[in-house]
This record gives sequence, structure tokens and C-alpha cells, in this order.
Amino acid sequence: MGINSITYLSLHLLNQSQYEKNISNKLLSNYYVNQFIFRLIFSLLIFTSIHSICFAQSPYKLDTKKESIIFGSAIGLAVISLTINDDILPFTQDEINTLNRKDVNKFDRGATYNWSPASGNASDIFAAALILSPALLTFSDEVRNDFTPVLTMYFQTLILAGTLPLTLKGITQRTRPFAYNEDAPLEEKETQNAKRSFFSGHTSVAFAMAVFLSTVYSDFHPNSQWKPFIWGVSLLAATTVGYLRYAAGRHFPTDIITGALVGSALGYFIPFIHRTNESDLDVSLGINGNGSTLNFLYEF
Repeated sequence: MGINSITYLSLHLLNQSQYEKNISNKLLSNYYVNQFIFRLIFSLLIFTSIHSICFAQSPYKLDTKKESIIFGSAIGLAVISLTINDDILPFTQDEINTLNRKDVNKFDRGATYNWSPASGNASDIFAAALILSPALLTFSDEVRNDFTPVLTMYFQTLILAGTLPLTLKGITQRTRPFAYNEDAPLEEKETQNAKRSFFSGHTSVAFAMAVFLSTVYSDFHPNSQWKPFIWGVSLLAATTVGYLRYAAGRHFPTDIITGALVGSALGYFIPFIHRTNESDLDVSLGINGNGSTLNFLYEF
């Protein structure tokens, strides 16, 4: 591209309307996000296909086919979630005025009275700490000697725990509790985020990391006296994230419970299917006229 072309492009962008600029920025943002996801997953696939030194005491093993299917599924979910979330239309002021907390089921209704930005910020901090918590496993010599499978499982768990709730948010478009609360600012209610309640991504990631940390530690140190402490503290921290999301007015109890269940399942299941003594578990990808499916077959 010559200097004249660059100059013309620059002048053209400067003359765009504010709407066109917003569209351009949005497209560029999505492009870079998608590029980052694809490069990350591709790098991890290449990384996991390289056989590391095997240790007799290792509780885990990697399989290129299995890892490709898991990471491929994560890529698909990431693309789907980004696409459908971009299509969410924010509430109009008229729609906000018609919201009535009495339309919310009794079990969840209490969340509509909550609005606390401080609790929301605190939940971000706790969730970030839990995302980083598996790094504590590196203090174990056994884990450091078997680092490739652990790192691979960590990324698989983290990505799936983040993309699954984001996908369901875009599909269900459930209204967040604060949208029913008169104390919450109008500008918060008029965003796409106000329609991303089900289910809680913070809680899903928090429980996924807590269970992952505890499961991997237990597999490497089955006789350790620290196991109850690690399980207890990590699950307490994850539960705190869930409570803070409720107190912030960001999620209903059913959002949080679902996030906890999904995250816990991922945190346990990903290490489970990589265990060396689980050779009877087969993971496969099925494709038919109605779409694709991820299949798990366990032979007893």
C-alpha cells in the first residue's frame, strides 16, 4: 500500500460518522479477539503434541486426538459465544420501565433488591486469584516434573469454564437482577451486559479452578494430610465468588448454582479423562446433518 493510499485511508476514517467508527472499532476488536483465541489454541495443540519425558509416577497422560477434540470444541464454543453475544440488543428505556420483579420466581426474586458495585469488584479479585491459584501446584516437585499435562488440562478447564456460560448467556439472554432494581443506574441497564445473567461465568470459572487445583493435587499426593485443607479453602473461595455475584446484583441464585455445578464438573472431569488408569474412556467427535456432538464412551 503506497503513501497516497495510506493518506486517503486516514482521511476517509477521519470523515466517518460516529456510528461508522463504532462499527469499525467493534469489527476490529472481534477480529483481534478471534485471532488471539485461534493462535492460543493452535499453539497449545502444537505444544501438547510434543511428547515430554514420561515419569513412572505420573498420574496423567496426553493423547493428541483427545486434546485436538477438546481444544477444537473450545474454539467452536468461543466463536459461537462471541457471535451470539454481539447480536444481543440492549434494553430500551421503555422495556426497562416494564420490568417487574414480581415476574421473577420467588427463589430468585431476592437478588433483584441487590446492587453493589463494591461486591462486583471484589468478585473480580477473588475470581482472578482462583484463576492463578493452580500456579501453587508448581511448588510440588512431582507436578513440575509432569508440567506439560497439567498445563494442558489447566487451559482446557479454564477455556471451557469461560466459554460455556458465555454461550448460554447469548442464547438465553436472561435479564440480570440489577435491571429490576431502582437503585441501579440507567446506563448499566441499557447495555448488552444487562441481558447476560444465565449462567454465572465468574462462579463457573471459580469452581472450575478450585476443583481443578484440589483434584490435581490429590492425584499427585493421594496420601497428603493437606488434601482436606486445600479442598476446603479453595471451595470456600469459590463460594465467596458466588455470594459476591449475588450481593452485587449481577446474578440470581439459579445462575450461581448452575455455574458452580458446571465449573465443578469441568474441574474434575478434565483431569479424570487424562488419568493414566482411565484408558477405557474414549472421546470422539460426531458430525451429522443436525450439527456436531462431543461423545464420551466409558467401558466398565
